[in-house]
Amino acid sequence: MAARISSLEKSATKAKQKPESKSSTSSSGAGSMSEGMREEIVVQKGSSTQYFNEILLSTVIEGQDMKAVLAPPNTAPLQPQVISPFNAHGILSSPSLSIVPSTLHPPQDIAVKLWKIYVDNVESCVGLKILHLPTDNIKVYSTINDPTTASLENLALCYAVYFASVVSMDDSEAAVMLGEEKNTIMLRFKVGLEQALAHGDFLDRPTITGLCAFEIYLSAVRVHNRGKGIWILNGLAIRIAQSLGLHRDGGKLGLPPFESEIRRRIWWHLLCREWRSGEDYGLENMNNSLLMADVDLPINIEDMDLYPGMQKLPAPRKGWTDISFSLICIDLAKCMQKLGVISTSSSPSSPPSESSRAQIIKETKERVEKQLIHCNPLLPPQRLALLASNFLLRKYDFVTRLQWILLRCDNERADFVSEENLVEALEILESRMHRLDGLLKQFSWIKKAFPQYHVTMYVLWHLSVKPEGPNIDRAWATTETIFSPEIWDETTMGFGSKSAVLTALRAKAVSVREKAWRLSTGKLNESDSLSRENLPSQIEDSGTSPRAVHQDTNAGEIDLGGSIEEWPDWEALVENFQFNSSDMF
Repeated sequence: MAARISSLEKSATKAKQKPESKSSTSSSGAGSMSEGMREEIVVQKGSSTQYFNEILLSTVIEGQDMKAVLAPPNTAPLQPQVISPFNAHGILSSPSLSIVPSTLHPPQDIAVKLWKIYVDNVESCVGLKILHLPTDNIKVYSTINDPTTASLENLALCYAVYFASVVSMDDSEAAVMLGEEKNTIMLRFKVGLEQALAHGDFLDRPTITGLCAFEIYLSAVRVHNRGKGIWILNGLAIRIAQSLGLHRDGGKLGLPPFESEIRRRIWWHLLCREWRSGEDYGLENMNNSLLMADVDLPINIEDMDLYPGMQKLPAPRKGWTDISFSLICIDLAKCMQKLGVISTSSSPSSPPSESSRAQIIKETKERVEKQLIHCNPLLPPQRLALLASNFLLRKYDFVTRLQWILLRCDNERADFVSEENLVEALEILESRMHRLDGLLKQFSWIKKAFPQYHVTMYVLWHLSVKPEGPNIDRAWATTETIFSPEIWDETTMGFGSKSAVLTALRAKAVSVREKAWRLSTGKLNESDSLSRENLPSQIEDSGTSPRAVHQDTNAGEIDLGGSIEEWPDWEALVENFQFNSSDMF
């Protein structure tokens, strides 16, 4: 058995030590090409085409075929994917003459409670500081007082706030307060937002308030839908922002100080979401032109320090403010973007150095820690910021270190599947699986919005190519916890193909474990031998470039019994192996 395991590990190492990419073409005329050190890969099935260019994923599939990695060990098809009722289509809907947006507004007492929940559960966390509470408080209460006379943009803002508030509540709490099933009321607020925007002709006549409503909704709906449509809508939001001139600093445009500062908050929030396109979908550095925008960072001040009509902005505060966490998220996002630019501009002859990566991470950590000094861990929002920031710093250091290993063309690539990396990945996952303490219960919904798909994928990949080791039992215990009903439910895994991909990878790891066990106990039949068809790590180079377009002509290889859109494509695998700047736990 030791000899077989040794051969298995050598095969995995060999598959990761191919420094140069080779462009190839399939019968369809499509292919792949290198982008500096990063691969661009197109995957096709029928008329469906998927694209990604993320180094971690391209290394995972290097030398592999899609069937070996994704197909489960048995012949039974996986269950069809569930389509989310919280889809992205309604934002682009036409106004319905049968729906008057104000008629969907909740009773006043419920609306007041939902606004307060938003302020406590949503506005103060996940870097979502785009509202100015003193002025937006007036907009919200004016709408609550008389929805029938409220402007459509204020109605849209309220519906987005109500939707986010309900998302942050647990089912029992929502049922008691709202008097009906949680999803029912969420869908009502979703329609209210969509129709308020449609009746207000938002696409042709956008407003700052409407854009804020749009962004609040996109941030909250991620709990129930992390599909490509949400990312595409964020691109729409950026276009809207550009049409309003938010990509230019308001101060340089001669706008008043108050308005300029609010616009900065919104623009940088949009950029942080856009930079997550690589993290969510394997499409890195798709909008580097946005870096050319000359918008200053928001300043570290309290909302009370800002007011309409002010002649100049105050000096930044040295302590913690309501926007400090957002500034940390911006700093982390800029760090990831900087590293991404370096990696994509490198070449086989001049790979990025580990020292440069470590220095960028170190400088970012020092800046973040200077801000965290002012945190008071007894105050829930600041406690959340402290824990989340430290978690993200460690996680980003881990993931970017793996990326840098894969970008270098030396023997260090063998370090990708190592015991040290497995232990660190497990520690990251285990820290997230701990229940939040009582002070942070109101923020528990954030875990559902940002599951740790990428670290989970690394652990499953490790288990598939290296099924023996001192930490394997620990890895399986952690994996079983992640896939337990309490965590791996419909809400946590989200809709789309992510859950199908990870389920398939888990099935592959289980298959490898079972075969290794039968081998060690002498119960392995000849037909169950460790073969090319059963073990992804033993697939040998067939002479066909792994970066070519993969066309699945055998419906039995990866078939969820659904439509092409439901097929677990490689895009889904990419989004599971990314780091997310608001991936809080």
